[in-house]
Amino acid sequence: MESSPHRERVKLAVYLLSKFIHNIENIGRADAVEMLRREYERHGLKPIMGKSVPSDIYDKEMATIYVIAKYGLNIDRDYPEVLKKIFYIEEALEEALSSLMSGDKEKAKSILKGVSPANVVDSNTVARMLRLPLVKFVLGFMSEEEVAKVFKAVSETMSEEEKTIKSYVRFFIALRIAEGIKKGEIRNRTFKEAFKRALAIRLGFPKSTPSDDYIAVIAENVFGVPKERLREVLSLEEGGQETSSTPPT
Repeated sequence: MESSPHRERVKLAVYLLSKFIHNIENIGRADAVEMLRREYERHGLKPIMGKSVPSDIYDKEMATIYVIAKYGLNIDRDYPEVLKKIFYIEEALEEALSSLMSGDKEKAKSILKGVSPANVVDSNTVARMLRLPLVKFVLGFMSEEEVAKVFKAVSETMSEEEKTIKSYVRFFIALRIAEGIKKGEIRNRTFKEAFKRALAIRLGFPKSTPSDDYIAVIAENVFGVPKERLREVLSLEEGGQETSSTPPT
């Protein structure tokens, strides 16, 4: 078994948060995102993402720093100004998700519109909201059962975004399998396939399973798993592509 594949990510988050706290008067969100990008590139670390690499991927990766800040370090209690000045998008997305979970769809949509540059509730904004429970799970602050409840609630209250939600479920499953391969928990194709299908069922989306090629992209980019190891566990096709099911990341 390997140590946590997110150890370096957490260490960098703590380092960056220290910088934010001690320079909060001079740092805005754009500065924080640029600092995050530079540190990731300097350490050869990739954001948590799927196959697509949107231009704002490092802005979206701020969700990782936010989760560590709020749930790992309780910065909201000791340094609330840091969340207010730098992580206001994540705070809004979390409020929107909380509203959805309590059944207040209109309030959630209003908040999401405020987050969207185009002032609309689109697939990109919904995906950003779903990134929060995903990051909480991979960092150990949310259980699989709780994630399943989120997916179900969002699916039931925002049926117009069904395609985005199912795509994000595929992203979640692919990320879990990729991490399992990295940690040595998933070592062969038979177990991988059983795990994939069982997880999709547990999440309540039995048909939303990712392709092995998509899993391979995440395993390579996010976790640095060698291609040779992936071929032992995944059924890969040369030039295989994940088509429209690839979620916005």
